[in-house]
Amino acid sequence: MLPTVLALAVTLAAPAKDGKKDPPSLVGEWAAETATVGGKPENPPPGTTWTFTADGKSVLNVGGGKAEGGLDAKYTTDAKKDPAQVDISEGPKGMPMKGIYKVDGDTLTLCLVQEGQERPTAFESPAGSMAIVITLKRAEKKD
Repeated sequence: MLPTVLALAVTLAAPAKDGKKDPPSLVGEWAAETATVGGKPENPPPGTTWTFTADGKSVLNVGGGKAEGGLDAKYTTDAKKDPAQVDISEGPKGMPMKGIYKVDGDTLTLCLVQEGQERPTAFESPAGSMAIVITLKRAEKKD
């Protein structure tokens, strides 16, 4: 039994075959802090959260309540890409979105564009672009 447990522990702790570790998961509830669209600050209303569940659901609550039209969506990620990629079936404007993400400690940064545009390759929203960069902090757990 012990050799099996040790083999399992070594397998789980081993880095990916290409030497890269998968980035941290974006699963969890995140409180929106800042947003930039087309190079201009366009911060979300206070109380805005974005939740990503382990089963691929994305729920955006604007200002503490569900946005008009509801933003219960589905998402997929490709953590093996550099930077990691995310596709969301319905974004803040109600359209499918694609983009990139990174998790650094308790901070999630998303850079998204609407479907039909080229996926961003950097976490920036230049003037005149339709890219949105959103910074979120992991929401504090409610007791």
